[in-house]
Amino acid sequence: MEIAAAAGQFRAFADQVVARLPLYRRLCEEAAGDFDVASRILLGSADQQTPNLLLAAVHDVLLAGEVDPLADWYPSCTARPRPVGLGADDPWPHFRRLALYHPRVARLLETASTQTNEVGRSAAIYPALFAVGRSQPLGIVEVGASAGLNLHPGRYGYRYRIPSKDSMPEQVITSATAGSTLMIDCELRGDLVPPLPEDSLPIASTVGIDQHPLDLAHAPDARWLVACQWPEERDRIARLRAAVALAQGDPPVVEPGDAVTALGRHVAAVAAHTLPVVVATWVLAYLPVERQQRFMQELATIGAQRDVALLFAEQPERIAGIAVPPRPDGRPDGRATALVVMVWRDGECTEVRLADLHPHGRWLEWLQR
Repeated sequence: MEIAAAAGQFRAFADQVVARLPLYRRLCEEAAGDFDVASRILLGSADQQTPNLLLAAVHDVLLAGEVDPLADWYPSCTARPRPVGLGADDPWPHFRRLALYHPRVARLLETASTQTNEVGRSAAIYPALFAVGRSQPLGIVEVGASAGLNLHPGRYGYRYRIPSKDSMPEQVITSATAGSTLMIDCELRGDLVPPLPEDSLPIASTVGIDQHPLDLAHAPDARWLVACQWPEERDRIARLRAAVALAQGDPPVVEPGDAVTALGRHVAAVAAHTLPVVVATWVLAYLPVERQQRFMQELATIGAQRDVALLFAEQPERIAGIAVPPRPDGRPDGRATALVVMVWRDGECTEVRLADLHPHGRWLEWLQR
């Protein structure tokens, strides 16, 4: 039954997640019908038994310079990738061989964790932090921070694009501080524009918490971040590599720790005149419901002692242990990621759904006036 469930995960991944990516869709469709390959994800811990881990493990082998025919289909490895097809153009036999028999793939499946440190999400975190803090200094505590690339969104610049409609040309709203060398593009949907600071974000301190933090000075760790990206999305990979290069010059602080048990200690370390903001982006969904509830109980305990905020971006249907405020327009939840802020002031909690967004930050629909 476990193997059948693993195969089902690959089918769902092919149909729902990578349907528009010919390479990964082909590999996942074939893995869904090949129990030997699908069962490889069972080598990992219970919370890491996902198709993305196997895809990343094989990708990592190719990025490390393994001379293998499969690399010819990966845009992250070659400027002119082969088309995905059948017969001689079919990447599946090569992927299957690496998935089943390469020792590094097996080792990664047993020991690694998927680390999608998606920099595009900063396009949503950036205005959300400004909406939370305004003039008050913020102390950021990010759970599941990976390598910390989203710890300080103010280090990037942003281009928010309003698509053309009714014969009007596309509009571009730019927000960047002096010295921003990486610009992140994000499409704005709906009728509202998010609040943007005229100057830098008022961030006083930052720290990340992760069970398995990555050290960007360690080449295999930096490569693993890229391996967890999808090779056909060249723009994401180029953006990630640029963000890694920036962070290597000014390394973020990410401490090993648990999202629940380490939270109180790190929030307590935030200066008294500063509002602690706990940030979670596509992290809480990977916690069991009981752990999600414990996370919220821990925040409520902290909120009874000092002012604190939680800013999360999660898909509502995947965090059953956390109540997500409905959209203010009453529309039902879809597959979008909800951007929510909860603030405890004087022990009382208020919650606001700020926006909906693409899981990787490709688009943002701001919902609050």
